[in-house]
Amino acid sequence: MAGVLERPRLVASGARPQDGVEDMTVISEIDETGININLRTRYKRDQIYTYTGTILVAVNPYKLLPIYEKETIEKYNGKKMAQAPPHVFAMAEAAYYHLQHTPKNQSCVISGESG
Repeated sequence: MAGVLERPRLVASGARPQDGVEDMTVISEIDETGININLRTRYKRDQIYTYTGTILVAVNPYKLLPIYEKETIEKYNGKKMAQAPPHVFAMAEAAYYHLQHTPKNQSCVISGESG
């Protein structure tokens, strides 16, 4: 029986960072180490885009990847973000959709460091 001051152990029910998940919000007990492990796992698979909810995290692959081809653009055309793997095209499609269907001002923040 747990004492009054002891915290009960929580059972991890989400994904593990070692799995390289597409959306980091499903990782149990997420912390800086888990984020880095997840991003590294995906990076090694040439999966440079990862979601954190509606935020897109991009890791520079330092090489050319065939992820900006016409077929890729078509794969994201008309799709919601959750219907295809994380990609800058998914973000662009979502932004365009909201510009067309939401009578509110829209903004898109792009932040980062580029070599």
